Amino acid sequence: MRVIIIGGGLVGAHVATMLSKGKHKVTVIEKEEKLAKKLADRLDALVINDDGTDMLVLKNAGIETADAIIALSRDDKTNLMVCQIAKNIGTSKIISRVNIPGNDELFVKLGISLVVPTTQYGVNMVANELKKGGLRILSEIGDAKAVIYELVIEKDSKLIGHDNESLEGSRVCAIYRNGEVLYPGSRNPLQAGDVLIIISKTANMDKIQKLAG
Repeated sequence: MRVIIIGGGLVGAHVATMLSKGKHKVTVIEKEEKLAKKLADRLDALVINDDGTDMLVLKNAGIETADAIIALSRDDKTNLMVCQIAKNIGTSKIISRVNIPGNDELFVKLGISLVVPTTQYGVNMVANELKKGGLRILSEIGDAKAVIYELVIEKDSKLIGHDNESLEGSRVCAIYRNGEVLYPGSRNPLQAGDVLIIISKTANMDKIQKLAG
C-alpha cells in the first residue's frame, strides 16, 4: 500500500515506523527542516521537507496514486486542508488526527475515513481510570452528549435475563460472550460475565452502570 503521512512529529514518526515494518511504501512530508532531517536518518521511508498543504508538493509525493493519506500534524487547519485536497482527488482512504475538541465534526462532515481525536483519547483514558464496575469508554459523540462504552454484567446485576436491545433510553449494540460476538435480543438474554457494547446519552451512563451491578 502507498501511504502519504503529513506531519512527522511523535505520532507521525511512530505511524510511519509501524507502516514501514508492515512493508508499506511510506512517504512523510514534514515542514520543519531539522525534524525532516532526523526523520530521514531514522525512518525506512521517503521524507520530504516541504509544506504538506501545497498541491504541487502533494502531487510530487504521489498523492494521485496513493492508497491512503494520513494527516497527523499538530494543526487542525493543516490537517483539514490536506483532507479536502485528498477528498477532491479521490483518495480512497483518508485518516486525520484532530487536536482540538469539537473540530472532529468538521472532518466527519467532510466524509473522512477515520477521525482520530487525540485529545479526547487522553480524556477517555483518565475517565476510564477513574470509573469502576467494569465500564470503559470507547468513544464520545456530538461534543460528549452521547457515548459508546463497554460494560461488564456482574453476578448480582439486575440486567441478567434482560432480552431486549433497548435499555433505559440506551441501546445494546453487541454482546461479547465466551469468545463470541452475539446480537442482543430474545435469543440471547444477558448473562453474568457478558461484555456489552452500549450507545447512550452520557447522562444515562451511571444509571446503567448501577443496573449492571
